[in-house]
Amino acid sequence: MINKIKSELPLKHQITKTLSIKENGRSSDFVTPNFILGCNAGCSNSYCYTRRFGRKFIYVNTNIDEILKTIFLHSSKLPAKIPNQTDDKHYTYDICCDTDLCYHWKDYDWWKVFRFFTEVPNIKATFATKYVNNQLLKYGNEKLRIRFSLMPQSISDILEPNTTKIHTRIEAIDRFIEAGWDVHINFSPVIYTKDWKEQYEELFNLINEKVKYKDKVKCEVIFLTHNEYLHNRNLQLGLDTIEELLWKPDIQEIKKSQYGGENIRYQWQFKNELIADFKELHNQIIPWCTIRYIF
Repeated sequence: MINKIKSELPLKHQITKTLSIKENGRSSDFVTPNFILGCNAGCSNSYCYTRRFGRKFIYVNTNIDEILKTIFLHSSKLPAKIPNQTDDKHYTYDICCDTDLCYHWKDYDWWKVFRFFTEVPNIKATFATKYVNNQLLKYGNEKLRIRFSLMPQSISDILEPNTTKIHTRIEAIDRFIEAGWDVHINFSPVIYTKDWKEQYEELFNLINEKVKYKDKVKCEVIFLTHNEYLHNRNLQLGLDTIEELLWKPDIQEIKKSQYGGENIRYQWQFKNELIADFKELHNQIIPWCTIRYIF
């Protein structure tokens, strides 16, 4: 095994000058400037796009007040919210597009960020996570959305080592709802394997069995996006087993991402078949978990 790349990146505190807000329209209406840029969570050495750019540090942006002011000024210019798939009442801002808040909980004043979003009338915060951090329960508020990322456990064991077990994430859904959180599911990334439908059938049945507040939980579905740089990086790290799942050129094609990057995705005809199969299986077992979007 040749390990030329350090897998655990050090933190570097800085004042960011990148204060732009991006339109999204999928997981959220908008994406905030980064509070933390980069991540050391368990999926960082497999599919996670935060490692696609060869950064040597995880950047902790200390000018939190300036970032929040940017969000406030942006939100103050928005018209009245028209209900859409992201939310009926509030404009949603993804606050952790480039990190996992639950993993990096100790590295930032997230409570200040939470408080800001609960106090500004027309907005709410949203973020995805692969961890159950019970310290967050006391901050529950309908204007804070946590999206628990789920996949079959056998795949998670390979791609997301040292993250919270899938059944524990599922069991946390009701607990967070009872604490006042808005809770959604993030089926991401969906990885094609020969038995993927059997594995998702098992996962859906577990969700159906464990989740009590079925009228409150929606979901989003994102099929795998990979990247040639990340593929080569993983091979340098000796992560061949991971790449056997992620890198399948015979069923993949190059595609420009939403923000202009060149990535690898399942061929569009094949992906359409996968989406149809996923929706059919989903609707048979957990139709109550409305799919907000799928791609």
